[in-house]
Amino acid sequence: MKLFPDEEQKRRFMKTGLPVIFGIAWAPIITMVVMALLGPALIALTGSLALMLGVIFIITMLVTSLLLWLFMRIGRKFHSEKQ
Repeated sequence: MKLFPDEEQKRRFMKTGLPVIFGIAWAPIITMVVMALLGPALIALTGSLALMLGVIFIITMLVTSLLLWLFMRIGRKFHSEKQ
């Protein structure tokens, strides 16, 4: 069973779909790192677990978006040099 019938469809998926999968896969890891680094300080500052988790969620989404943007930009740079 072939996942992609032709090379062009495979290339399109690699450009658009792969970064999304990367973001979904790395979001929990980034969440744990941010929570370990900023969690104690945020809980001491806010005093609320719900508020701390909300701030951690926002930071995680921002960091994940920034990393996706960075990797897509680097990928386009290498891809354009190849052609």
